[in-house]
This record gives sequence, structure tokens and C-alpha cells, in this order.
Amino acid sequence: MKFKFLNTVFASSILLLSTASQAGLLTLEFTNTLDNMLADVRSNFAPQGLGYDASTNELLFLQQSSQTIFNTDLSGVIQSSSPLSYNHTTSIAADANNYYFSDYTANSGGLDVFSQNKSTGVITAISSDKAAYGGYPIDVRNGVLYRTNNSSTYSWSGLNEILISSVTNADAGIQRVSLATSIGIGDIAIDSGRNQVWTIDYTANAMLRQFDLATGAELSSHALGFDGLSAGLTFANDKLYYYDHNSGSGSTLSAYSLQSNSQEVPEPSTLAIFALGMIGLASRRFKKQS
Repeated sequence: MKFKFLNTVFASSILLLSTASQAGLLTLEFTNTLDNMLADVRSNFAPQGLGYDASTNELLFLQQSSQTIFNTDLSGVIQSSSPLSYNHTTSIAADANNYYFSDYTANSGGLDVFSQNKSTGVITAISSDKAAYGGYPIDVRNGVLYRTNNSSTYSWSGLNEILISSVTNADAGIQRVSLATSIGIGDIAIDSGRNQVWTIDYTANAMLRQFDLATGAELSSHALGFDGLSAGLTFANDKLYYYDHNSGSGSTLSAYSLQSNSQEVPEPSTLAIFALGMIGLASRRFKKQS
């Protein structure tokens, strides 16, 4: 009985430490007020699109009904813009040659995911999806398209999957990952280096959540006062960028740096000492009870 009890204590200690090591620390770098062009009053439905263009190191803003892609620096200052002849856009991404966006114009009568060539402006459907209602969040990283499952109402409360496929053949070889959430998803941000996805709950008082893209397990959650109904989220240079859209004026951009797990978790020798201390404490308690 004593040996079994000590093993249980040791295993519990390691589980506690390994669980803590999964959750990265977020540090607020800044919150900037954005130009009123990023507070478009014509927004329809929600959320709003926020993406990242690694080829230019710029953020991308795409508000519904504005029919414009805005490129900003990483502090949110507008650098350029380009027209987009689609009205019900919900999400934006990019690579070196193309912008990518989701749209729900005509509901089930219209296609949902497109690319726009940066040089020519030519728009091409990259998927056969024709889901009704409010589109879905997307991201593109290293030639890979990430998107959620289709929405079935004018709400994203039923979004709980990530679909992964090649951006050049979006409807083939799709990998589906079910996330451990029942709240819905307001937007996604892919951290391809760690094979993780960050999400905002689809709710006014939203949690920011971190999931493993291999298993769908939730790794951490953060109460940061986000609004998941009128916001965008993206990941760039080990930082999360959060776009809080306020119609007319007052839209803001916040950046959160993601610290490495090694800054949060003690060194291995410290872990060993902690575990041995737990065993010693348990042993003394066992002897007193004998």
C-alpha cells in the first residue's frame, strides 16, 4: 500500500507540472486606437477579418461591406489598401502571391473561399464550398489552408472544427480536427511552428483559447475581456494580434507576446526536487498514519 501511494503522489506531481508547462504566458505589448477607416459603419454580421501577410510583415483588415483590404504595419497604421468586389466577407489571409478570403454572398447559392492575385486582382474560387449563412474563419500558413466547419445559422456558435488542406487543392485530403470547445469560434489564429491554433469564443465575453492541432486538446485559456462577436485574431512573430471593431470610431488593435514555456516552468532539476519533496512529505504523512 505504501509503494502504491507514493507512486500515485509522484505521478500526480508530474501531471501537475506537465499540465502547467502546456500553457504559455501572454503579455500585453500595446493597445492602439485605429484609424476610423477600420471602424466602418457598414459592417454586416460579425466578426471582422484580421490576417497576417508574412511576405510583407503586415496585418490585413477586412471589414464586412467595406469591400476593401487594408494593409497596416504591426502597430495598426494603414500602409495601403486594395478594392475587393465582395460584400459579405468574414476572414482574410495571405501568402506571397495572393490574398485569401471567405465570403457568404448568396448564401448556399454562392461559393465561400477565394484567392485574389496581388498583382492582377483576379479572383478565383479555391473550394467548392457553398454553405449558407455566415461564412467561417480562415488562415493560410506555408501553403496550408486552415478553416473551420461550416456555419448552419447566422451564428458561429456551432463552429468547433479545424479543416486542414493544401491551399492549391482545398477540397482534397482534408484533415479534420475537433476542438474541445462547445462555445463556438469567433476567429482563429494559426501558430504553425507549434502546430497550435488560438481561438476566440463566439460570445460577447469571450475567452481566448489555445488548442493542439494534432489532438484538438485545449492547452490554455485566458480571460482578457475580448468580444468574440465583433473581433478578429491573427498570429505573427510569436505575438497574437486582437482587433476589436467598434462601428464608427474607437476600433483598437492589441498585441500580446507569447513567452516560451521555459519561462513559465522550472528547470528539470527543480522539477525533480519538487517531486522528491512531495514523495518525502507523503512518506512522513504515511508513517504518522501507520
